[in-house]
Amino acid sequence: MFIDFLMEGFTRYGDADAIIWKDQPYSYNWLHERVLYWRAELDKRDIRKGQVVALEADFSPNSVALMLDIVDRGSIFVPLTTTIGAKREEFLEIAQVEHYIRIDSNDESHFQQLDNNADHSLFETLREREHPGLVLFSSGSTGKSKAAVHDMMGLLEKFKVLRHSFRTISFLLYDHIGGVNTLLYTLANGGTLVTVQDRSPDSVLRAVEKYNVDLLPTSPTFINLILLSEAWKRHDVSSLRTVSYGTEPMPESTLKRFHELFPDVRLLQTYGLSEVGILRSKSKSSDSLWVKIGGEGFETRVVEGILHIKARSAMLGYLNAPEETEARMQGDWFLTGDLAAMAADGQITYLGRGDDMMNAGGYRVSPLEVEAALLSFPGIEAAGVTDVEV
Repeated sequence: MFIDFLMEGFTRYGDADAIIWKDQPYSYNWLHERVLYWRAELDKRDIRKGQVVALEADFSPNSVALMLDIVDRGSIFVPLTTTIGAKREEFLEIAQVEHYIRIDSNDESHFQQLDNNADHSLFETLREREHPGLVLFSSGSTGKSKAAVHDMMGLLEKFKVLRHSFRTISFLLYDHIGGVNTLLYTLANGGTLVTVQDRSPDSVLRAVEKYNVDLLPTSPTFINLILLSEAWKRHDVSSLRTVSYGTEPMPESTLKRFHELFPDVRLLQTYGLSEVGILRSKSKSSDSLWVKIGGEGFETRVVEGILHIKARSAMLGYLNAPEETEARMQGDWFLTGDLAAMAADGQITYLGRGDDMMNAGGYRVSPLEVEAALLSFPGIEAAGVTDVEV
């Protein structure tokens, strides 16, 4: 019902590779049939519309098909990964999870019904709309985990317009807004999701070489690891056409060095948050930190140095931080907390997090600015700056 446009595409793409997992390809026909399999299986287990379902997994054939069926039946989907460790019980409680499913390393499923009563008002809003939901966890400035609730219909809408097809590495995690975005974009456009069992530079670049990957969505930290490890010397990465980066500020020195080594690779800065989704973006150039973000369904502005976003896909609110929901959502605008500058042509450059600013001799300074200055000196390959009270 909610993913009919995806299922129609799966039929259209047929025997083309949808997923590569542990060196085994799985076609769109297989994925279509597997979604139907899980539809019947979850019916047997009485998992219904409006119920909260957590799925702990990494990208695998069954985790993808199961996620799609959870969304399609109108349930509220909570993606988790093993990286949450000791916070698992906390997350299950905060999200009032009623059904917990784990997909193990062999792609086998394990089900558990929990005693939680999912009666939060944000869940009631989704049930009144009869829409599927998505709950994403992120850390706030205090380090406390916050659970952002989305109406999944707003996130799905942008994938109904066909765009370019890519063979893409599933680098960003299963429970990250970037990982969800990568998955849905790839499948909606008939691409291939190439999964990796670990996210080390050699493992990722080995997969790029083996499967002729043309898109690598990643982070500035990982790009720097590629450079420091010199993994690019050990693998043929000539198939790469685009490397997109986000989730954190990019040091200008790292960007320029990567661009010098790979002048034919398009470097694309992206921007997204658990609270608003991933915005479409267009970098000014591959060696520039200025970028135009937005696209249909999004508006941006910079007010007193802080980036604000108006998005159709913005969250309904935080499950466990109503006071922060009120502070961050002013009317239709979400206050990101990210420092930014906007040029006359609408291009934006990021200056770091507002709550990371340091006081140095009476001046407000971003750690990113200090790191960039340090990295400009010969012989310095990596730098990290933090504000420590003494």
